[in-house]
Amino acid sequence: MKFYAVRRGRTTGIFENWDACRAQVHHFPGAEYKAFPNREEAEAFLSSRSISQPTKKKRATTSSPFTIEIWVDGSCFPQGDGSLRLGWGLLVKKNGVEIHRDKGSDIPISAINHRNVSGEILAILKAIQWCQSQGIKEMTIYFDYQGLESWATGAWRAKLPFTQAYAKAVNESGLTIHWVKVKAHSGNEENDLVDQLAKEGAQGK
Repeated sequence: MKFYAVRRGRTTGIFENWDACRAQVHHFPGAEYKAFPNREEAEAFLSSRSISQPTKKKRATTSSPFTIEIWVDGSCFPQGDGSLRLGWGLLVKKNGVEIHRDKGSDIPISAINHRNVSGEILAILKAIQWCQSQGIKEMTIYFDYQGLESWATGAWRAKLPFTQAYAKAVNESGLTIHWVKVKAHSGNEENDLVDQLAKEGAQGK
């Protein structure tokens, strides 16, 4: 079970499901929220200082916090000969309006054993590259596999070369990333869309 803490939104507090949290922060300028594995951490987040206050003046020339939202997903199709077809997909919205989407199948051979997770990782790396090219400094990433956040934050130790390289790339990106885990195949419109993009990427469509 996840606990969603909303520090700035239509209604602040702790919510026990994503839909309730999303109703408070979606399209809300400067919303501040995060998912936690337990209520204690969520409460600590609510009581801590607003993360947007220390650099408010600096951010006046860049994107406002949380206006950039990115959904990512990966896909894996086992083939009859034992090989795998892998793909990734991503969707970027600003203030609720789609501004970019992408997909592909350029998964490194060394990462194939990670199956669909390799696609999810590559989607995040592609999203980071795109944000850097656009001068975007801060974003919220929506994902459905916990390792994507936990490897990046150090909550999980990255043991394999591909996950180690991923964690390093995220931490050296110079970007501020806010992580929000969503349940896969739960009817979330954006998550379903990137799932489809990842499948198309794997199939070369």
